[in-house]
Parts: sequence; C-alpha cells; structure tokens
Amino acid sequence: MKANLHRFDQSLTQWVASTFGQAARPFFEFMTMLGDPIAITVVTIAVIGSGLYASNFRIAVSGAIIPLTLIVGALLKLLFERARPVTEYAMNMKLQTFSFPSGHSSGSMIAYGLLAYIAYVKLPEPWNYIVCVVLALIPIFVGLSRVYLGAHFPSDVLAGWVLGLIALCLVIFVVRPFA
Repeated sequence: MKANLHRFDQSLTQWVASTFGQAARPFFEFMTMLGDPIAITVVTIAVIGSGLYASNFRIAVSGAIIPLTLIVGALLKLLFERARPVTEYAMNMKLQTFSFPSGHSSGSMIAYGLLAYIAYVKLPEPWNYIVCVVLALIPIFVGLSRVYLGAHFPSDVLAGWVLGLIALCLVIFVVRPFA
C-alpha cells in the first residue's frame, strides 16, 4: 500500500512540475495565498457576519463549519504524523506542521465552496453560474499550488479536498442555510 501511494504521489508531483514549469510559479504562489489561514479567516468572518447581519442563524453556523473543518484537519495531521516532502519550500515554511491532510486544500474547499454555493443561490443568472465556476476553481488551483510548490504530496491534497467536500456537503444538505 505504501509503495503504491509513493508511486502515485511521485508520478503526480512530476506531472504537475512538468506541466506547469517555472513560469507558473508566481501564479501558484498567489493561489496558495488564497488558501492561507488569513484568507480563509476573512471568508469565515464574512460568512458568519453576513449570517448574523441577516439574522440567518443557519448561514452563521455554515460559516462556523469552516474553522471546525480546519480543526478536524489539524487533528488528523496529529493522528497520521506524515512528514512533508523534502523540498526547500517545505523546509522554509514558517509553521512546521505535518503533511496529511492539506489544510490549504480542505480550508479552500469548504470556504470557497460555501461562497460558490451562496453565489449560486443568491445571484441572478447568469452571474450565479459564472461566479460559482470561478469560486469552484479556486480550491483546485490551491491544491495544485501546494504540490507545485512542494508543500504537500498529491495524496495530502486529495485528502484535504475530500475533508472540505464532506464539510461542504454537511453545510448544504444538513445545515441547509437557505432552507
């Protein structure tokens, strides 16, 4: 199992590096910033604040699920204790944490996924579709940026996306902010 995971991570990492090349570095550095805790905190505060302002408790709870998702991810990191890739980027990270799952990937999936859902429900056509697609692309590029920059293995990113997607489904189908 470990050998298969290693081959998977290695082949996808090589694919990302060869597909995008060095010229894409500024783009991926920007995309990774969209998944940083500061950006995710801004989205969280905006969603919770808009829910409170509109007296919609369900929207506020939906926003509160964003940091809860990150806490679950942090606990999973402590459980799995997977080391990060041995790269210059990973060694120079200010906060040294474990690698699995990717917090940037889970945080961006729930935060921008929630914004995409809100845009889809609240904006008029065709803007709801356009904004929804743009916001839905952000977690994909955030995750790719983590592999491209060498902060995570692809399997870390996939696990982060799954965690964020589970949280997003919880919001949409259980919390139901617009029910």
